[in-house]
Amino acid sequence: DNVDLGLFSTCDGLSIDMQIETREDGGGGSTVYQLPGRFKYTNLHVTRPIGPDPATPMRWLQTMLHGINPSTAQLAALDPAGRLVFGWTLLGVIPAKWTGPSFDVENPSQAKETLELAYTSIMLGASA
Repeated sequence: DNVDLGLFSTCDGLSIDMQIETREDGGGGSTVYQLPGRFKYTNLHVTRPIGPDPATPMRWLQTMLHGINPSTAQLAALDPAGRLVFGWTLLGVIPAKWTGPSFDVENPSQAKETLELAYTSIMLGASA
């Protein structure tokens, strides 16, 4: 929805689980029916090193303080040259969690931030 959260280096959790309901034949038979239930979408986690503009996700999250309005998000997998490989559009997106960097002087590593997004459905296709 016209808010560019930037580039992230890792993506995890893009998944759809079909909830299956099991029903057994009640007449002494051996048939077990597998019935389709609802789709369940797992939360998406995107992570990146803290860079020159770490405030972008925080500004977006702060706009939600005055009322969360589900939005549309585009997720794009890019090749090393920045060209679109494949994309997804997520509908009903709301922030679920933001995690900032942890620091440990005895174990230096790159500071990273993670944004967790909940969504209601996935559509194929996005533009970079």
